[in-house]
Amino acid sequence: MRPRSYARAERPTVKTLLRASLLVPLFVAACLPTVAQEAPEARPEPSLLRRYLDASGSERADLKKQLLALGAEGLQKQIAALEFRAPDKQGVVKLTTRCPDGFDRPFWVYVPEKYDHRKSYPLLVCMHGGVGGAPLDETEDTPAYGENSLKYFTEYWGEAWKSEVVLLGVSAGVPETHEDAMWWRNAGQQNVLHMVQQTRRLLNIDDDRVFATGHSDGGSGTFGFAARRPDAFAGFFPMCGHPLVPHSMGATVWLENLKGLPVYAFNGTDDRLYPAAQVTPVYDQANKLGAKIEYNAIAKLGHAVGPALPTEVPKFLDSYVAKVRRTLPNEVDWTTDSADTGRRAWIAVDALYDLGAHNAVAENAAIQTPGRRVRLGVQLSQEVEEPTVDSVVAGSTAEQMGVKEGDVILKLDDTKVASVDDLLAALGNKAPGDAVTIVVKRDGKEETLKGSFAKTEQRAETPSALAARVSAAMAPGKVTLRVRNAAKLTVWVLPEMLDAEGKLKVVLVDAKGTEHVLAEHKVIADPAVILEQFEQGYDRRRVFIGRIELDVAGKLGVKTVPQQEDDEF
Repeated sequence: MRPRSYARAERPTVKTLLRASLLVPLFVAACLPTVAQEAPEARPEPSLLRRYLDASGSERADLKKQLLALGAEGLQKQIAALEFRAPDKQGVVKLTTRCPDGFDRPFWVYVPEKYDHRKSYPLLVCMHGGVGGAPLDETEDTPAYGENSLKYFTEYWGEAWKSEVVLLGVSAGVPETHEDAMWWRNAGQQNVLHMVQQTRRLLNIDDDRVFATGHSDGGSGTFGFAARRPDAFAGFFPMCGHPLVPHSMGATVWLENLKGLPVYAFNGTDDRLYPAAQVTPVYDQANKLGAKIEYNAIAKLGHAVGPALPTEVPKFLDSYVAKVRRTLPNEVDWTTDSADTGRRAWIAVDALYDLGAHNAVAENAAIQTPGRRVRLGVQLSQEVEEPTVDSVVAGSTAEQMGVKEGDVILKLDDTKVASVDDLLAALGNKAPGDAVTIVVKRDGKEETLKGSFAKTEQRAETPSALAARVSAAMAPGKVTLRVRNAAKLTVWVLPEMLDAEGKLKVVLVDAKGTEHVLAEHKVIADPAVILEQFEQGYDRRRVFIGRIELDVAGKLGVKTVPQQEDDEF
């Protein structure tokens, strides 16, 4: 949820924004240098790669053939030397893009006033709070959530940083699209990475200095990216979020996935939603398992982060953005329950299967959670002060009690509810299994609804579905693997993984400690792989030159049976 202090924040001047609903390709035109009175400076001919990125249709297909004809070395040179145009608009620019899930979404880019297209800039990807109920764009009463998320930095970073950082404010638009657009779910994460991709295509972004950040749901979403898709980011800055919210909202979390990731988090001791006392034990357990979470429990801070931003934003910028760079891990410990989130750096789980006694890696640690607050199961409207139900979560306590969209919550047990904070305080006094009575105003009349909270609210966060875990290590010329329930893998090859002769051996260590050679050959750089991988994120630093597909189950003698879909009637 967004803090109240920001709900009525002063809007950016309308004249400073690009008000038209532009498609991303039109940003190129919008950013062309303004023509001065004197003769314009001659513009060099764009590179083949730049022309390809800006093209469409049959022209794009023809340019792709020309790029591939350059060979691996020629294509890598094009990627390393990719040029950018100088925009004539600085400040906050609004753009629109067609996301991978098929919906058009706006996003907002802050371009520094002294932006120099020949210089690369760090990028902060800002995710807003209240993701389940926030509209895509501004309304009559509220500025756009995605645009407003930029103000957490623009109002607190000081003169030293305002010309040194590009900001990206993303939008989910769950009410207008679908619940899977939330920050921690597969579709939502693909949408965010697509907006990052479009920003990197248009502006000169330092690939090793992209950071994820956000407040409340945006902070929880930041943890969601760290746990499921960390490779696009150098570090993470969650503000008053909770690392287990993704789990409770349909995205399983394994703390081992946070190993080695630079994370700086802060929470408030008086936060009624995610109090520091509830969250910091999870941070401590993650750190014991190899994470690098630096955290600050701020005394007397509630869920609204305004009071903390003057100190916490400069600290993050000076200690992380200025100093931290994305690194390529030589060792990977990665767990997933789906091939969609199966990739970590240079290793990817392509298929899962129960390998039973052949498993050579232990199960992930169960997450030990302190007592969690109960969940009523409603999303509240952001448009009004009184707690008005915007939507009811299927299967929740609220649905079982008969709470409906549009209900105004007046009372919980004997506690009067006049605001969201009142409701959170009342819920904080309830425990799993407790009976509850809610008084709502519906169609101008008061109604009393009764029910009880589920007894299973307080539990250790453990995955219920089949999960695959891979422990992998690389050295020049060799990759060593140990797996759990990973039936098929892909090793994505980087030049630094090869030995002096350009060879790579992949070895699987089984449950008895015996080594099995899965692959051993010289890797020839493939321009098709190079271009495909580059287009997925426009990463100019981490250039993959080939892939090796591995049948782990087959090597272990496990015959897999394809899972069949249940018939629908």
